[in-house]
Amino acid sequence: MAHYKRLLVAVDFTDQSIRALQVARDLGTRLNAGLDVVHFVPIRMIGIDMEGMETEAAYIEELHQSDLAEAGKKLEQFVKQHTTTDDDVAFHLYSGEPAMDINTRAREVGADMIIVGTHGRTGLKHLLLGSVAESILRNSEIPVLCVRSE
Repeated sequence: MAHYKRLLVAVDFTDQSIRALQVARDLGTRLNAGLDVVHFVPIRMIGIDMEGMETEAAYIEELHQSDLAEAGKKLEQFVKQHTTTDDDVAFHLYSGEPAMDINTRAREVGADMIIVGTHGRTGLKHLLLGSVAESILRNSEIPVLCVRSE
């Protein structure tokens, strides 16, 4: 049987994330594994014209830093609200897109498994909206557990 010592849980503060964290906590307790809760803040893209490029780049960076600060507070509150002091949990905030960057982050924290919530969309909604969970599942270098909300 595989040894799972670090579980990476990707959250976006939705009900699906809450459920994924609950499952991760339960699994972590059973396996005596620690949790790394991660949240990704997308990098803003704004159309840039050549004349105002430096000004707009500085503005985009300022917006992104504001987004990071706000997300950091939300992440800390989310983890405190949905875990206990008995849990071996750390949380990390990253810039980027989870579907593209999660493998790198999983390697950095030494994760043995990724746990992510999913909406379970099908058909046209899935085609139009895509699925971060599916992309993570297809590209992951380690096992992925996709958790649907109840």
